[in-house]
Amino acid sequence: MNPGFSRHRPKALIITGSGNVPVPKANYPPWKHEFQNEKVVQMLQNVVDVDTTTNIGMLNDQTLETYDLLISNSLFLTPSTEQLAALERFILNGKSFMTLHCGMLSLLNWEKYEQLMGGIFIGGPSSEPSVFKVYTENMEFWGYEYPFRKSEAHPVSKVVADFITSDELYYFQPSTPDFHVIARAENHPVMWWHPLGKGKVMSLTLGHDLKAKANEGYQRLLVNGVRWLVGIPLIRAIDPKPISTRRSFYEDIAELRAYAPNEKDAVILQIENSTRPDLFTVNTNSNKKIDIKLTGKTGGGKATLSAKNNAGLSRQDLNIRIVKDGEGNIASYLGNSISASSSENQSEMFDAKNLVDEDSTTRWSSAATDTAWVTIDLDKIYSLSRVKLHWEASYATEYEIQTSRSGQNWQAVADVKDGDGQSDHLTFPSVQARFIRILAKKRATGKWGYSLYEIEVFR
Repeated sequence: MNPGFSRHRPKALIITGSGNVPVPKANYPPWKHEFQNEKVVQMLQNVVDVDTTTNIGMLNDQTLETYDLLISNSLFLTPSTEQLAALERFILNGKSFMTLHCGMLSLLNWEKYEQLMGGIFIGGPSSEPSVFKVYTENMEFWGYEYPFRKSEAHPVSKVVADFITSDELYYFQPSTPDFHVIARAENHPVMWWHPLGKGKVMSLTLGHDLKAKANEGYQRLLVNGVRWLVGIPLIRAIDPKPISTRRSFYEDIAELRAYAPNEKDAVILQIENSTRPDLFTVNTNSNKKIDIKLTGKTGGGKATLSAKNNAGLSRQDLNIRIVKDGEGNIASYLGNSISASSSENQSEMFDAKNLVDEDSTTRWSSAATDTAWVTIDLDKIYSLSRVKLHWEASYATEYEIQTSRSGQNWQAVADVKDGDGQSDHLTFPSVQARFIRILAKKRATGKWGYSLYEIEVFR
């Protein structure tokens, strides 16, 4: 421990239990719920010291003074007027309050509930769709920026990638303009925060059952949300794409960055260790990015990053995968670059880089034109013979697959005249090429541009 940093660990209190037990409350739905507090504590054990109680009598000034964060993992609890007043003072004076899943449905007896939550619960739970994608960003308007609202992502959004989950959805109606979306699903906020006095109020509506809580994306939202609420720095550690053995050394494979809730706090950020020194070694450079040196062997491993300040310590693993050059999907390799004739707008939601990110839920979308192209630079010349295209609904009925050694002179290796969307698997005689281009010439619909989820390229 650096002598300039405190040894104090933040403390959190989980208020749990159901107001419908043993007898359902009048004027409330007859709902009951399992809270899985043991799992929540397990997820947070390396972040904060956690106490759990069903005694709402602990909502008093003397008890709350010893905690930095109060978490409601409960249902239909109705504290007394005095207990609610103590909770209000706790937050207004600079502490944090968080609700988990149905925990947003406690304190409904309080006339200040809407002020506390930043809005009201309006529906759910819904299990349709049973599987959905969670987007960790605040672009509510289909990737277009509002001129009256900043689109800067919250630190928790920056450090947690989008993910697929099977969970319940709650519907919430914000009623304050000072309402900040951290994650959303099915066009509804599922994680958000808003300031209240000197304090912060945050809600995470996901996490219905143990299966949902086991989802890595959910766990990262919860853990990093708690870190941010109590002042611990967050680490941005986005896993790099597959790293090919075509080089022995790669610069700037990932950004090394931490976000402290209080920007004035000093943060020590470093690489602690790597699990596979037989495969690679990692170091930081003067640009605060990570370099990697390969041994020539293939396989997977992790590098552990850490960040600490006065509030505490956080760690994040960077997953690294080394592949033999030329094997698998060459388009996905780290070090390739991609360009396009246009994108629907400036949002990353429709950027061409989504075509080579190994994520079948992200996409590139062109402007609404009859002709559009996207080009991948594979960094060196390969013998290519196969391409897979995964189209969204706005597909091309006519397009060419073109290759080039230099990026100047192009050769058509496949000419499609009757494209029907979905997935196209195209094979052609082996050709030596560094660049590969998809040239779309006719749209299936004249309303939109072209839209692709993923491009795969093989030898």
